[in-house]
Amino acid sequence: MKILLIVSSYAPNTGGLQTVTAQLAKELLARGQEVSVLTNRYPRTLAEHELVDGVQVTRWQFLAPQLRYLLGMRFDLFVAGILYFPLTLKRLVSQLRRERPDIVNLHFVGAPAFFVLLARSLKQFRLVVSVHGDDVEGLSTRGWFDHWVFRSLMRRADAVTACSRFLLDAANEFESSIAKKGRVIHNGMAPLRESNRSEGSRGMLAVGRMFPSKGFDVLLQAYAETERNAQLTLIGDGPEREVLGRLARSLGLNGEVRFRGQQDRGQVLAEMAAADLVVIPSRHETFGLVALEAMALGKPIVASRVGGLPEVLQGADALLVEPGDPAQLAEAIEYAQARLRSEPQFGIRNRQLAAGFSMERMTDGYLEAYVA
Repeated sequence: MKILLIVSSYAPNTGGLQTVTAQLAKELLARGQEVSVLTNRYPRTLAEHELVDGVQVTRWQFLAPQLRYLLGMRFDLFVAGILYFPLTLKRLVSQLRRERPDIVNLHFVGAPAFFVLLARSLKQFRLVVSVHGDDVEGLSTRGWFDHWVFRSLMRRADAVTACSRFLLDAANEFESSIAKKGRVIHNGMAPLRESNRSEGSRGMLAVGRMFPSKGFDVLLQAYAETERNAQLTLIGDGPEREVLGRLARSLGLNGEVRFRGQQDRGQVLAEMAAADLVVIPSRHETFGLVALEAMALGKPIVASRVGGLPEVLQGADALLVEPGDPAQLAEAIEYAQARLRSEPQFGIRNRQLAAGFSMERMTDGYLEAYVA
């Protein structure tokens, strides 16, 4: 089967979408499928054509002239959209006619979505649209054009997938035609090397982009309310980094919180393997890849009861709390730490539960969507 994955952002860029789609592409290739990836060329320093883990990756400028660029005084983007839009659309249609993929799988309704929608009206192909998070949850803050693209794309798609039941239900509320062709395909993950705990506390860890939705401010406030007998490490970067640093200082947490910045996945997993407890204080969380990684490493988890996290953590050694409540989060953290002291194996059984979210199962789900 010839499969074209069209992704808003792809490796070597980092993030949940990039990790999942790169793993999917490798798994499809390993199963003998003919796979290629088309993605946005951002940053522009990335090569236009490149082999990534044996997968052919092509990067184009998916720009279109939009009114919001003018309203935001981004005349450079508006002019670039005028220049790139017809070129990119022509290249996409030409590639589809030349390569004739059996499946076009659009991952995340982002910059390439409008081009895929127009190409679908010019060239017949089987289209599977996979939503991953903010492409659905962020719709309420976007304008009519993005709403129109989303609804039109969903109506023309042959199948729609979502990484959690929560997200599929949210998409269906926005476009009811999804109900007849939507399915949940939980994100999968390759097996991780098991870690062994040593005696003594090695602290707790939180990982994610430093945006308000990740709730790191809530975690800092909660941490300040605990006995602070274990160091807190935060991994990630983003627009809230300086704000969080100032908050930590105002709470008197100098030296007790480590801001490790952006790390590659190997470094993140190493830090996670060395932690006793993983905390996910998100206000919004579509799936919860960090939760799945923590489970695979046998770590207990304290997390918000939001989005797809209850699906991922069902039956796990995990404590779920209401989002945005520092007092409740602090209480859960102290309870988890106390349980670890009395029950050192707390969290180990999460490894078995994480095995249910395998790459094999995820890939099976996509292959079924491609042919059903």
